[in-house]
Amino acid sequence: MLSLLFLIFQMGFALFLFFLIIAFVNGAPYVPSTNPTAKVMIALARIKPGMTVYDLGSGDGRLLFLTSQKGANAIGLEINPFLVIWTWMKKIFSPYRSTITVRWQNFWKVNLADADIVFVYLLPWRMEKLAAKLKKELKPGSLVISNSFIFPKWKILRQDKLHHVYVFRL
Repeated sequence: MLSLLFLIFQMGFALFLFFLIIAFVNGAPYVPSTNPTAKVMIALARIKPGMTVYDLGSGDGRLLFLTSQKGANAIGLEINPFLVIWTWMKKIFSPYRSTITVRWQNFWKVNLADADIVFVYLLPWRMEKLAAKLKKELKPGSLVISNSFIFPKWKILRQDKLHHVYVFRL
């Protein structure tokens, strides 16, 4: 019995590592934004009730919950099913559960046309490919808030240098 539990644990851990590697290849590994940085991202986004906000690679859902507190519809796209389950479990006990959606999905395959705001925290070598996707799909006036990395050819609308948060408008 103990050996079976240990085997299940090992398999679960191996799957978790597998999805961490997949996330790294597709965009970025799971590195959560710190609470101060997440709060700065939310403040710079200037979220209004009813807005649709996407978090690409939503991880533990931190930005989704902060976004929902502002009255927006928060949609998290995460490739790691363990993080999706974790966020979903937190959502169940949240007073904002009706405005939070978390999907086990590769964000490269999702159309973001209905987004008013998009949060990103990707690796630098993925930013140019993401810029092309966002230009193609987002409506004019949409905001993109990036943690730590910039879009090389885009003009920064506003920023917080201390927390390395950048806001761009399409």
